Amino acid sequence: MNLTLDKLKSLLKKEIKNIRFEEVTTLFKHILEIELDVNEDGVKIGDNTLKVSSLESPTIIYFGPCKDNMTRDSAYSGIEAMAEKFTEYKDLVLKIGSVLGGFDFNNHKMMDKHRIISNKITSKDDYSGSLTSQGQSRHPSSHFADNTYFFNIMYFIQHADDVDILKKSNIVLRYPGQYFKIENDDEDWSKEYRRQNEILEYRFPPKFLWMWANKDTVIHPISLMAFRNFLNTEYGEKILKNIDESYTPKSVANMKFDDFTKAWKKISNRILNDLIDDYGTKTSDEKTEIISKVSKLISEISIEETDIKNISDLLQTGNKAVILWGPPGTGKTYESMQVVKEIFQIEDEISDEDLEKNYLFSSSDKSSDSKGYYEIIQFHPNYTYQDFIGGISPKLGEDGNSVSYELKEGIFKQFCDDAGNNKDKKYVFIIDEINRAELSAVFGELLFALEYRGKSIKLPNFDKAFTIPENVYIIGTMNNVDKSLVTFDLALRRRFGFFKLMPELEVINDSLSDIVEEESLNKFFEKAKQLNDCIKSELGLGEDYQIGQAYFLKIKDFLNQEKIKNYVSQIITSFELEKLWIYNIEPLLEEYLGMSIEDESIQSKLKNLKDKFLNDK
Repeated sequence: MNLTLDKLKSLLKKEIKNIRFEEVTTLFKHILEIELDVNEDGVKIGDNTLKVSSLESPTIIYFGPCKDNMTRDSAYSGIEAMAEKFTEYKDLVLKIGSVLGGFDFNNHKMMDKHRIISNKITSKDDYSGSLTSQGQSRHPSSHFADNTYFFNIMYFIQHADDVDILKKSNIVLRYPGQYFKIENDDEDWSKEYRRQNEILEYRFPPKFLWMWANKDTVIHPISLMAFRNFLNTEYGEKILKNIDESYTPKSVANMKFDDFTKAWKKISNRILNDLIDDYGTKTSDEKTEIISKVSKLISEISIEETDIKNISDLLQTGNKAVILWGPPGTGKTYESMQVVKEIFQIEDEISDEDLEKNYLFSSSDKSSDSKGYYEIIQFHPNYTYQDFIGGISPKLGEDGNSVSYELKEGIFKQFCDDAGNNKDKKYVFIIDEINRAELSAVFGELLFALEYRGKSIKLPNFDKAFTIPENVYIIGTMNNVDKSLVTFDLALRRRFGFFKLMPELEVINDSLSDIVEEESLNKFFEKAKQLNDCIKSELGLGEDYQIGQAYFLKIKDFLNQEKIKNYVSQIITSFELEKLWIYNIEPLLEEYLGMSIEDESIQSKLKNLKDKFLNDK
């Protein structure tokens, strides 16, 4: 939403509900009321002295959970380990950890919209960092959640206005390791801690904790996503310029902690002054209520939905059939599988092997207790109605010479029949490259069944009527530059919803951050971005002919595999870039250009694109 002051005033008149916001409000109120004492002699909550064993107190200084052997490899498990160690405060530990890591309070799933730190590792920039919560790229969030003791976070919140609070609270980004490693450091990792602390001064988590610790007097968005998106609204940018012409959403988001607290007080006061006239003269308690309501509203309307959530919502309405389309390499098949996880509420940590074993319809070992099943097939020019629905098919005799004919059910008919017998489960059928087959011939009578779910149709050669049950969801994928796009006729088009997936080059940073040095990775990202810009402008092909992130991620094939295996960072040289260009990018561009590739001016432009891409500068 392009939020303006008038829209903000109008929306504030409505009832606003945000369960996450209300839960975090309750948590911070509780933390501020707790009697806490943290000093060199130990930690006391009320009259209770914390112990990690019968004799030992927890390590108070930086890297405490690491030194006390409480960190874990997988997301959320470190928080659980801390909660099990301090059972009397288990609920408090879990909730604080969930806020730090962006985890849902109930199902403990990391959510983009809940996170307070981006996927940047050694950078001081949370404004432009990705918030993707799938795969290895999200580990800065999970590391931050379980590498600082909960009582240190509580100490920060209770003393948030202390000028040296960042140093005194001993908050760290992650446990000691390769990213911040300093040679010849002392045994307490003090130099590494100071380096992390220096970076943390610019990152969002301390700012988030400070805003919420002062929630009665300043605006306090629920997450980094809500914070960034609000600053980028028409109203947000106007507020910044009114306070200081040099302010931009990025400069404010990445301010040093001390500078940010001063700037954010001014921003909050300006917002309050814009609204106060509509409410008349207000007491301090009434102003606090307005601040809370504005913060909740900003948190609600400034959280953008992810593609996966939007696709899932689209799929579960209307005809329950969706086509994911877009340029090659934009992750359409990957997104389809992520939607399966979303619909079945499967944790992201599940391995591909376990997902296939327990949830794939055609798997002989699939679990009978699962919430549903999926199947994935790929259409091609020789795919037929008999393969998809069923029919009479030839069968070679045991002697290898004779031929007989049998009535055979196709995969989709088997899938729908099983779904009809298990209406309490959800069934997701994925058709990869859906437009590569002759669709009218393959779907046949299903044009009716797709539109009228639950209504029976008669199939040739089968006695029993066929229906596509209400609990069957269909996802098709296709490239919008594929020459077979014309096979997707209008009659079939209106049976599907269409969701366009464009290149998300930020995924490059997420996927390669563990194995490529940050400066080199930034250069590679800019090269990918520049190439797509040139495809649109210099080659004149338009945005639908951009190159998806999957093509650029093939750079991994040309890097040192031993270093990748051991997560040792490396740089991308012109040698790897040239291989990527020759084997992956150039053939795709030639396919895009078709016969015009013979044109000398086009060849000259391609050479210029290649030179730019391979240039190390």
